[in-house]
Amino acid sequence: EKRKAYDKRVGGIVWLEATAGPSRFNATRFRTLDIVPAQAQALIPSVVVSGPEFGAALRFRAGSSTIGARFKRADYEPFDLTSVGLDLGFLIRAVPYVHPSIRLGFNYYTTTGGLVIPGFESLISNVRSHGGGASIGAGLRIPIVRWVSIAADFDYSIIGLVFRGTETVTGRGATVTAGTAGTAIAGTFALTFHLGG
Repeated sequence: EKRKAYDKRVGGIVWLEATAGPSRFNATRFRTLDIVPAQAQALIPSVVVSGPEFGAALRFRAGSSTIGARFKRADYEPFDLTSVGLDLGFLIRAVPYVHPSIRLGFNYYTTTGGLVIPGFESLISNVRSHGGGASIGAGLRIPIVRWVSIAADFDYSIIGLVFRGTETVTGRGATVTAGTAGTAIAGTFALTFHLGG
């Protein structure tokens, strides 16, 4: 019997997904900087940036659960934040037509472009930054046809970043390590193709 093009429950074994949406990153929500005395840390400026976020994911479904890898890149000013990591999801397929879902992510982060913490451009050169974090998300997924669905999600992330660079003040070229931890929120719209099954 020929299967109908529309199915009220999403299926497929392999999910290929493209995402886009707005993002906001409070880079200094839990701020610490080793190069600044503890009594002066409260004087560090608050860094809150916003910008578009784009991504892609490869996920595998077994029943109502999914596991896979996710890539995201947020274009902020003056830096970009890139992440790649493990994505775990749970879909309530028992609710037809519109499926509630939750997701957990464990990610590696890196930045490119300018410094996350402003005001240190003349003090540090050759800065590299990387870190890790975790995210949790919730949303709704709607089947369009049997092999395509759309979704809208809201994600909340905690992100820790470590910066390493060369100080330029004394001329000795000493290595400087600094760090900061913050939170990010994002609204994600997804287009997903479901293959197999």
